[in-house]
Amino acid sequence: MFMAVGAVAFVGVVGISVDAMRGYLVQSRLSSALDAAGLAGARVMYSDTRNADIQMYFDANFPNGYLGATVTGPIFTIDPSNEVITLTAEATIGTTLTQVLGFDNLTVAATSEITRQTELLDVVLAIDMSGSMNKAVDGSNNPPAGESRMELARAAALDLVDILYGADELAPLLKIGVVPWSGKVNVMNPNIAFNAGATTTVAVPAFANPITAAAQSEVYVPNNSPVPLLSMPPAAEPFVDDNGNGVRNSGESYTDVNGNGKYDVEWQGCVFTRYLTGGVGDDADMMVGPAIGVGGKDWPAWEVIDWQGEPVSGFAKCPLAVSGYECTSCLSHGITPLQTTKAAITAAIADLTLPGGSTEMLGGLAWAWRTLVPAAPFTEADPDPDGQRTQAIILLTDGEYTGWSGDGYKTQLGFNTGAQTLANQRLRDLSTIIKESGVVIYTIQFAVNSPTLEQLMKDVASGPDSPFYNKAPTAADLQEVFKEVANDLSQLRVSM
Repeated sequence: MFMAVGAVAFVGVVGISVDAMRGYLVQSRLSSALDAAGLAGARVMYSDTRNADIQMYFDANFPNGYLGATVTGPIFTIDPSNEVITLTAEATIGTTLTQVLGFDNLTVAATSEITRQTELLDVVLAIDMSGSMNKAVDGSNNPPAGESRMELARAAALDLVDILYGADELAPLLKIGVVPWSGKVNVMNPNIAFNAGATTTVAVPAFANPITAAAQSEVYVPNNSPVPLLSMPPAAEPFVDDNGNGVRNSGESYTDVNGNGKYDVEWQGCVFTRYLTGGVGDDADMMVGPAIGVGGKDWPAWEVIDWQGEPVSGFAKCPLAVSGYECTSCLSHGITPLQTTKAAITAAIADLTLPGGSTEMLGGLAWAWRTLVPAAPFTEADPDPDGQRTQAIILLTDGEYTGWSGDGYKTQLGFNTGAQTLANQRLRDLSTIIKESGVVIYTIQFAVNSPTLEQLMKDVASGPDSPFYNKAPTAADLQEVFKEVANDLSQLRVSM
């Protein structure tokens, strides 16, 4: 009898050891599966596929019937305000030798908590504001309210900002900037009014002006932009009109103070790219700050686009414009430098309401890069000697390059669609330089189906597939693309 009792006790002790080890293995696998599922869900926190992704990753990491376990869960709760996912699950296994002690089953539980966290991230939104952004997604004119390409892009960009900032209104580790672009880029700060009288001069080493060849030893800095200029940005010229009210109407005669029959318009904020010929390597359009001795030319600053009025037609003309074609206008939206405050970025995006002009991605991408790096002319980005900061550009367009009179390249790359071959190659070259500097590029092809543009945008992006290259033929696709890009930018950590 004593031997029988001892044998039962011995078997029970052995059974406890065996089943405890099985329980430990099941609990460890359960915990790992919850972590994997939570991380997958956090990556797509704001996507419609989030819950399905959580279940899919859990199932993949805890195979059905693992060690004979029956699983309850995962049960998960989402706290979108704090961007936290909490997951729990239980697994029950049948015991082996422990059954001699009256224990038929063993239940283990696991919990995981995942917190989305954005760390050391600078992002610039480079958004196409060419005239075609006034159209509907299907290309028709006069879309219903809220359904133009510009309005849809604006809404999707605001979603991205919401995701990156989460519940925070101020994120010291996150900076976002906005660069609207079309045929050229307005380099003014949109929150500061231009005052021609407040322009300052800065002494620089003597150089030959690359446009006029005149000797020069100073550049000009406007009151509302850090971008140095080769000449003084003009103020509006007074004039006397037929009505005597100081308002110039189309077709109305007037007398200007210079007596040259042209009405000088106040500088609108646009500059030409630092480019003179069709060659590669003899210009400075692919450089960030001052570029001395590039192709035998010194470029310590940018050339002002100086508008003048035509008294007969009422059109504005640009210098060096292609004869017979009126210039595209300068966007009324300037560059919003990197900001840490959510309200400043949402206000800048909400203000993108007046698309116009041609499509010229080169300028948009170049100024986005200049806004992003911690070097003049824009210096809002913090130096990152340890390489811990992620820097990214999101480039959105709805069309291909079209050279037009008054664009940033003065149509030197070609005119209309004939400019695309050279312009596209230069865009690829520029994107290569940017990517080699460590900047991640996301591209979004919106509303237009063009195999040529698709290949170009894939080449420009940091990768040819999502999340880097993204095609968004519809409004719903565009929203998902911005969410996916935001999710990819978000850094994750296991918080429990």
